[in-house]
Amino acid sequence: MQVTSYFGYICPNCKTTIDIGAMVGANKILCPTCKTEMVPNPQGRPVSTNVHCKKCNSSFGMINSDKCPTCGTPF
Repeated sequence: MQVTSYFGYICPNCKTTIDIGAMVGANKILCPTCKTEMVPNPQGRPVSTNVHCKKCNSSFGMINSDKCPTCGTPF
């Protein structure tokens, strides 16, 4: 069984966006709204993983931001 993660996709049909996703056993990323095959979104939000804020001491495993949501400091 293959598990795939993906980041920053948009539906060319209905414009639904996905920042972070995972799927099992599929080879195409389909829009959850209209089932059209999604494409990479160059305007997608940044994703950070395993980050620690030195200012407020918060830690995050995965977050769709390049700044700490607690204090606003860039990672």
